[in-house]
Amino acid sequence: MKVKDKRRYTRKPLKIEARYQDSNRKVLKGTVRNISIGGVYIETPHTLACGEIIRMTLDAVDVGRVIDVEGKVVRCEPEKGMGIEFTDQDNREVKKLISTMRKLDQASLLALSRSAFDTDQ
Repeated sequence: MKVKDKRRYTRKPLKIEARYQDSNRKVLKGTVRNISIGGVYIETPHTLACGEIIRMTLDAVDVGRVIDVEGKVVRCEPEKGMGIEFTDQDNREVKKLISTMRKLDQASLLALSRSAFDTDQ
C-alpha cells in the first residue's frame, strides 16, 4: 500500500547550513536537505521538540542569500533531523531563494543539453 504524500508544496533538494537556537539559547547547526515554500528539513543530531517555534538562519551563500526565518517543528526524528514548517508561508526571501534555485537548475539543464550536441568532442 502506497502512503499518500501530504505535502502541499514541491520540495527542492538543497545542501546549505542552518543555524538555530535551542530553548537555552545555545546556537546549534544542521544541514538543510530540502526546501519548499512551506518549510525545510534540517538534518541534525540536535533535534528540538515537536511544536517548538524556532528562528533559523539559512546560509545560501552559493546563491547569494542568507535568510532569517521563523518556523515550527512539525516532524522530529531524534538524532537524525526535523521538519520545520515556516510560520510565514508568504516569506519573500524563501520565494527568492527557490526562484534562484530554479533558474540555476534551468541553466544547468540548458548547458547539459548544449554539451550533448557539441560536435567537437
